[in-house]
Amino acid sequence: MDHYVINVADLDQSITFYQEVFGLNEIKDGTEQPHIRWFRLGPSQELHIIEVDSLNKKIPKGVHIALAVGDFDSFCESIEKQNLNYYDWPGSANQISTRPDKVRQLYFQDLDEYWVEVNDRKQFN
Repeated sequence: MDHYVINVADLDQSITFYQEVFGLNEIKDGTEQPHIRWFRLGPSQELHIIEVDSLNKKIPKGVHIALAVGDFDSFCESIEKQNLNYYDWPGSANQISTRPDKVRQLYFQDLDEYWVEVNDRKQFN
């Protein structure tokens, strides 16, 4: 994966949300447009956040970005301290799922209702 793009209603609020939840580092925006910002997701992956005038969408949970974290338990504690509602795959609040391959995961929505999965899958299995 090279990058993932989301359209948002309020650029500053979305940037704050993603930086607070994931601690993302901003990188140079190759477009140099004031309504677009780029962030590093992994060694070579990026998140592009674009403010648009109108958002009219309904996104199912099955359409989501999935991010693996090194310390899943600490991540869970962090989002609980931020009072961020999260769900397991079936939709139970403040619960995590464990897939058949033993990967733990949770889901939440950002400020523009995009679904985000966070899991403890080890890279390069």
